[in-house]
Amino acid sequence: MWAMSNVTLSAGDRLKRELQRAVERIRTELDKIEILSAAMSAFSKPVPDYEPGFRHLRHVTASALELNSARR
Repeated sequence: MWAMSNVTLSAGDRLKRELQRAVERIRTELDKIEILSAAMSAFSKPVPDYEPGFRHLRHVTASALELNSARR
């Protein structure tokens, strides 16, 4: 009778180990899905328009003067 309960425990332990492995694989896959969904979210947005931070003030002033003189 003791041998039968020992076999049952071993089967239970094996089942427990297999379930733990399955849960670990699921967690790994969920981590991958989380990373991929974050990447998809970032890449699904359009690229913002380019606006250079530096503008040459003389060029802007000269254009403004040209426009102002064209009105007269």
